[in-house]
Amino acid sequence: MKRILLSMLVLTGATLLPAADPYAGYIYPAGIQAGTTNRFIVGGQNLWGVRDVAFSQPGLHVLKIERVPGFAPPTGLQRKHLKNWLDGIAEGRREEPPKPNDPHLNEWRSNSWWRALNTLDAGQLAIVERDLYTPRNALQDTPSLRQMMLVTVAADADARPGWGTFSAWGWNGMSAPRPFAITARPHAPEPLYIPPHRPQPDPTFADLRRGGVILDGQIMPGSTDTFRLRLAAEKSYAFNIVARELQPYIGDAVPGFFNAVLTLKDDAGNVVATADDEARFRPDPTLTFTPALEGDYWLEIHDVLYRGRADFVYQITIDADPLPPDTPNGTLAPFPPPDGVVAKAGAVSTKTFIIDTPGPRVLEVTARRRGSPLDAVLTLRKASGGEPLAQWDDATNTVFTGTIPQGECDPVGLYDFKEPGEYVAEITDRTRHGGSDYVWWLEVRRPSPHFEVYSTRSTLPLKGGMPLKVGFRILRKDGFTGTVKLEFPEGIRARNAVATSGVDTVTAELYYTKKRLAELQTVKLYAKANIDGETVQVPVIPCDEYEQAFAWHHFVPAEAFLFRGQPGGGGKPANAKPKKKQK
Repeated sequence: MKRILLSMLVLTGATLLPAADPYAGYIYPAGIQAGTTNRFIVGGQNLWGVRDVAFSQPGLHVLKIERVPGFAPPTGLQRKHLKNWLDGIAEGRREEPPKPNDPHLNEWRSNSWWRALNTLDAGQLAIVERDLYTPRNALQDTPSLRQMMLVTVAADADARPGWGTFSAWGWNGMSAPRPFAITARPHAPEPLYIPPHRPQPDPTFADLRRGGVILDGQIMPGSTDTFRLRLAAEKSYAFNIVARELQPYIGDAVPGFFNAVLTLKDDAGNVVATADDEARFRPDPTLTFTPALEGDYWLEIHDVLYRGRADFVYQITIDADPLPPDTPNGTLAPFPPPDGVVAKAGAVSTKTFIIDTPGPRVLEVTARRRGSPLDAVLTLRKASGGEPLAQWDDATNTVFTGTIPQGECDPVGLYDFKEPGEYVAEITDRTRHGGSDYVWWLEVRRPSPHFEVYSTRSTLPLKGGMPLKVGFRILRKDGFTGTVKLEFPEGIRARNAVATSGVDTVTAELYYTKKRLAELQTVKLYAKANIDGETVQVPVIPCDEYEQAFAWHHFVPAEAFLFRGQPGGGGKPANAKPKKKQK
């Protein structure tokens, strides 16, 4: 997992030390029902300086933050003693048993939770036991997920259901936002961890004849989660899992995301339905099933390669009598009628257009960006026939944005037409597939130089006198080559915030200039340039940059820039008076 690093300096005595942002790799569960209170596990790195958690949705209140101490491997006899104590607690004996006669007792590892197991609640005990009983595998060890904290959150009864984000922040910075949901439906989580030598709990049960439910889980190494569900006869059910959307890019795993598989079995153990990748290139599958008989069914969830780690978190929403996928009420509804469709495998779809005067034109296909599965190839010919004038496949000079980027599959090209006349655009599928949903749109227009700007981080924790380095990517379109200047709100001063002609990436140093604290807030950043004698200003798109599978870099858009300004002075109040020099 790539960490988003913050180039800050913290004054400690006479030594300047770099501090890294908190990294929140996951929150489990990934949502809360309106009108309830729940405790969540946040796992990541550099979390122990966190002071608060900020949610983008109104109606959520953080009641308590607890640090989970790090668990170093205990010595052999210490591990045995801890397990004996935990077994006693499970049987109702909370007092600590006598320590063994160990000549190396003074070498036992110190841990605040181990010293007070009898004071821990069920959730805390489950965390301790999972650590003690899970074999440590160096190949699956994830330093970026070693730290944990427990966050208790209350949701107002009238909190609006929907997806938002959370960010952890403190003296050392802010974490990149992570998805978090408010739901109207109740949540049914998988059971707490129970050591393998004890009787295992029954799978979580949900009666779906009485309404919908959200299933919450976390896939650990090699595990398969199971839920028991009671379904009504002759009713259609859709099981929609959200997994990759919660953690779209994992930097140190291949494939670089949790690739979930759903399997539904009847009470006799027969597989009645299964789903892997969803249509339209989304790895989060949707399983649909209509039982002939009412009864109990068993839903199983695992990774396609049976991998697992703490950030393999998921939510499953179960809907009864859902709309069929890919209808006009679904993905394509917001868009105008398409210009064509590659109706069958290997087919060529065409559109004829007129060029009235010679000169350059931009030809741009839109398909994947609007949910079409088409991987388009665009070929330009004269309507009268002859050899192709030009051909374009994937877009170039693009930014990989979104949780599942597809924009690079839509070709765009610039062609200088030497004479007016009738021309034909031919559209084929690069993989030689086709179907009624392989639709496409074509725009033929004169070049209109413009640009877009993306950031490499969306959180801006600024402290007076200390630089925060933020990268910006300029996407130049239709031949724009001019200088781009970044603009920031009052209180933020920037260095190296100009991209000259031919430069597509800049790393700006941001400073906080105010002498008073700026509370956590959202801000907007802008970029401007001179195009054909006019000043053009565009908003900077807030993003966070992630690495996927050790190689690819992607920009995940955020709702807004999250900013907090703190005066300098080594943590002293901005209005603090200097101490008098001693004689």
